[in-house]
Amino acid sequence: MIRACVFAGLAALAPVAAMADILVTTEEYPPFNMTQDGKVTGIATELVKSMFEKAGVPYKIEVLPWNRAYQTAQTQKDACVYSTTETPERKDLFQWVGPLVSNDWVLFAKADNAAPLKSLDDTRGKVIGGYAGDAVAAYLEKGGYKVDSAPRDELNIAKLAAGRIDFWASGSELGPYLAKNQGAADLIKPVLTFNKTVMSLACNKDTDMAVLAKLRAALEGLRK
Repeated sequence: MIRACVFAGLAALAPVAAMADILVTTEEYPPFNMTQDGKVTGIATELVKSMFEKAGVPYKIEVLPWNRAYQTAQTQKDACVYSTTETPERKDLFQWVGPLVSNDWVLFAKADNAAPLKSLDDTRGKVIGGYAGDAVAAYLEKGGYKVDSAPRDELNIAKLAAGRIDFWASGSELGPYLAKNQGAADLIKPVLTFNKTVMSLACNKDTDMAVLAKLRAALEGLRK
């Protein structure tokens, strides 16, 4: 009995096995996540960094094209991706930590032809520019709207200016940011907010539950 107690005490004092780094993937999606001067930053990025550090969970952030970032978190253990819009279709694909930020979905039109819309149904028969692989484009396609997707969201600005698309569907923060960076802030005007969403950290389903609990507690603590 005494020997058993001694062994139990030694086990409790033994160092915990080193925790593997969590691979955190993201994309260029300003102002939430972006690269500036060689460093990954942005509203969501700073929150993610603070969350991992407060939780004491080792991590590394890697910026990838969205489809690859998303697929990595789906297929690789100990991998997560942000800023990921929470949708019913994605709910069971990941373990979620969030929300990190809110992100309204908006239709933009050319400023010289920007009559407000009452609903998405007003766009039937029109072409909407989207971002390939993004939740916004997927939402519109599922609704039967005609979507012309680009490999990068900022390409839709030139398409809108050239009349190749009638509207551009993007985030309420992202759209104006991209337009400003291209010197086209005066070109676009929001005409309809058609969905209100939140974006979170989406982790592989096999991620250690203890790690997830630490991250969720840290995020909750940061919000207080």
